[in-house]
Amino acid sequence: MTFARLLNTTDAPYEPKDMSMSSCPSELGPDFCTVITPNADISGKGVRSSGLHFNPKLFLLWWAVASFIPYHEKAFHSTARNAYIVSTSLIIASLIEMKTRGLSLFDALTVTMLTTIMTAFVTINSTYMRQLGLLISICSFLFTTFWCYWGLRVWEDPSAFGIPSDRENCTTSTGTIFVVFGHNVSVTNRNLRGFALSMFATGIISALESLCYSTGWLARYTINGAAVSKDNAARRYVKRLRLTKGKHMSHFGGLAGMIYMIVTMEQIVDRNGVRDELNNWTYSQTLALIMIGQQLLDCITYVKEEIKYRREERERNKKTQDEIEMQRLEVRARTSVV
Repeated sequence: MTFARLLNTTDAPYEPKDMSMSSCPSELGPDFCTVITPNADISGKGVRSSGLHFNPKLFLLWWAVASFIPYHEKAFHSTARNAYIVSTSLIIASLIEMKTRGLSLFDALTVTMLTTIMTAFVTINSTYMRQLGLLISICSFLFTTFWCYWGLRVWEDPSAFGIPSDRENCTTSTGTIFVVFGHNVSVTNRNLRGFALSMFATGIISALESLCYSTGWLARYTINGAAVSKDNAARRYVKRLRLTKGKHMSHFGGLAGMIYMIVTMEQIVDRNGVRDELNNWTYSQTLALIMIGQQLLDCITYVKEEIKYRREERERNKKTQDEIEMQRLEVRARTSVV
């Protein structure tokens, strides 16, 4: 028995096979044409956790610190800065992913809702936020610019978002389920698309306004110096709170909207059937959670400072009342002697 017979071959001369890309499977990467392909680095549970809604205790702590001690300029400043930085970073990462490896409409919608959730409080209290100086004004301008561009890019033509240009008859985007008040709505719905486009288009006005404030603060920093300008910013913030007595500060700033969007986003995850895929943990999700570690430590510090301040204030008030009572008794004693 010959070697060729053992291999079940003939004695014909060997002809090398064509190993070009044409003989390889065409789908080497994610299929964005017919299957919803979520990106765990963008929409995974770790990233959603960094949005401070996956962990209710952490979310409530962050919201309580920012809402109930608004006169704590450092706390409000830190909350606004961290929210803007994390949100802007998520949008930039999504843009890079979309341009390089591709991004599904599902991930794009998740990013839009996450960034809106994280900035709801500082956005609704933007009147006070503008008094916080140059850094916050620049962060506000950058975030609003990227947020508007991202939203308009997604909702310009959601049925074609994320679809490969060389593919036809793709159904991934049109098959993506969006949820409005618990009801499934197609992303191609004219009313939904019109509302989304108008919301992000209106945001352009806020971006221009933030640019004006940034320019104004930059001029102050240039003329007066950084140290003086920062002190003036803190004084302006406190002065505005005293003049208005915090009446315009929304202590429940965006809470109802945040709760609605949190619930809606989890419904979108479930109804698109991608929960199991997003439960896979990735390295990028670990980094996302690390980013909120500083925010958690800041929140704990601000709470401790607030407790200490109120304790000292009660002691001062008690001491003042005791002194007043002693003076009243002395006056009464002198009167009785006379």
